[in-house]
Amino acid sequence: MPHISMRGLPQAVVAELSQTLLQSLAAICKGKAESFTLDWIPSISYRNGRIDQRFVQIELLWFPVDPDIHLKVEQTIRLAVTEAYPELTQIAVMFLSLTPSASYRGGQHV
Repeated sequence: MPHISMRGLPQAVVAELSQTLLQSLAAICKGKAESFTLDWIPSISYRNGRIDQRFVQIELLWFPVDPDIHLKVEQTIRLAVTEAYPELTQIAVMFLSLTPSASYRGGQHV
């Protein structure tokens, strides 16, 4: 159920990433690529009154997992994004843990 949101990237880059990144992450998490959701969130950052396209923010909503998996997922995302969009200079990858008792799917606790 990991839900990934990407800001600061062109839509075409996120579409390209969706072709291989989700499979790579599923392999790390020992799950299915279909379990992942990848969203592109249009966003423009500004610095000194000008558009700044060098910063990317990636958020992952998911249930708590082993910190080693976090590290592997972060490294995989960072590598994929920097290869797909080499002009960026900063990337932030943030894991936002969900609470199972506060999460529902189809009206049932997950």
